[in-house]
Amino acid sequence: MTVDSQLDIIARLVECGLDEKHATIVMDLATHPPSKASEVGKRIGISRMDAYNTLRKMQDMGLTKSTLNKPMRFLGIKIEEVFDLLIQKSEMDLRRMQEHLHEMKEGSHLALLSHQSSVTEPNFTVLKDRHAIMANLQSMLSEAENSVWMLLGNWGIFHLRRSGAFDALMDAVNRGVQVRVSSSLNEKTIKFFDDLDDRIEVRHHENFSMQGVYVDEEVGLQFINIETNPTGRGKQDTALLIESGAFMTAQLELMDIQWGAGTSYSAAKARLTEGKIIEPLKLTLGEGSYYEKLRTSFMENIEMEPIINGANAVLLKDGKPVLTQLNQQEDAFARLGIDLDEVLNGVGQRIGQELASKWKGVESHDEFWTHLANEWSQLGMGEIVTEGMPPRYLLVHNGGACDGKPNIGGMFCHLDEGILQGIMMERHNGQVILKERICTTDGDDTCHFQVGFAKDIVEHKA
Repeated sequence: MTVDSQLDIIARLVECGLDEKHATIVMDLATHPPSKASEVGKRIGISRMDAYNTLRKMQDMGLTKSTLNKPMRFLGIKIEEVFDLLIQKSEMDLRRMQEHLHEMKEGSHLALLSHQSSVTEPNFTVLKDRHAIMANLQSMLSEAENSVWMLLGNWGIFHLRRSGAFDALMDAVNRGVQVRVSSSLNEKTIKFFDDLDDRIEVRHHENFSMQGVYVDEEVGLQFINIETNPTGRGKQDTALLIESGAFMTAQLELMDIQWGAGTSYSAAKARLTEGKIIEPLKLTLGEGSYYEKLRTSFMENIEMEPIINGANAVLLKDGKPVLTQLNQQEDAFARLGIDLDEVLNGVGQRIGQELASKWKGVESHDEFWTHLANEWSQLGMGEIVTEGMPPRYLLVHNGGACDGKPNIGGMFCHLDEGILQGIMMERHNGQVILKERICTTDGDDTCHFQVGFAKDIVEHKA
């Protein structure tokens, strides 16, 4: 057993309530043959008399045994047996406390137990040690009635999942309490957020280290000091328990602003797990947006004259020239094995997810889609018709997605279809697909396409 493993076990025993000296002796005897008190003292750095007295006390606790022959030697018990003893003691202590509380409620002490202080002044309590902090948090969440706002920083989800406060949070969600979580996601914490109930809304904030919990606009728990090691024991953690209306009002206003600047969980996860960048996207479809710049840039290149034979650079694949046709860029990418349609569809989906996140405050689905349809139409991108609400699928008539050039601008159908797919996935969840697209060149060039949830499109087609 390595030194680090031994130190880890000692730390766990201390965390379970064992005195540090006792925990060190437990580990020493577990890794050595029966030893005299003087031998134990030398190994752990205490005097012979201190070692003897401590070993006799531990023997009374059932943590050590001794030989009958002289000189007396002490031997330890298995580490798992030590933990079993500590568990049994804690269970006995808990039963004893429950019995005392029950007896007091049944006796003459009830009036005193039920007494509530009439003091309404703001009050603050300093909490030390992560176990004490999480125990108070568990109590707060158990009494939540309307809302819980959690700031979990970089690693707070670890601490939450390892404590009884997590079960209290799930109970609150099942009672209908609204729970929102602000955090700074990373590759190591994503899986823990994936396990959260879908009713808990999560947003990502870059370089976000604050940790705290605010319940029902009445009570808050603000961490002041947090161990830098995310998997540490939290012995030095410190938090402030706050009951102050003025503080809660100010803090909630700040968090509301911060919430609006956050990135939706699905979009942040896509960036972390798929390497897709979302930050540069402007959350608009109109002039000056990322979307508009992308369309303009590509269309300007598409409208260039075909490359002539006198070009001073030749595109090659496997040592052979790559010939281009009418749409030089798209055709050249295709010949190199790059599907630009798929790329633009993926970009469109990310834009759509960001847009849906921006408009998440619009609770009415009818209002949401009316707003989107109006903006879509004003941009000359066609008429959106929804089937059902929430929509089973969308129909886009007379769309300008092909930019008036169905023969060379079809890849922009993929961009705009991707936007609608991303919006539907973010707003309503589910697998969204494109059923069909029809681009015409008879007079007014237009595009018509249908986007919807996979199961609904299959049913509609049938």
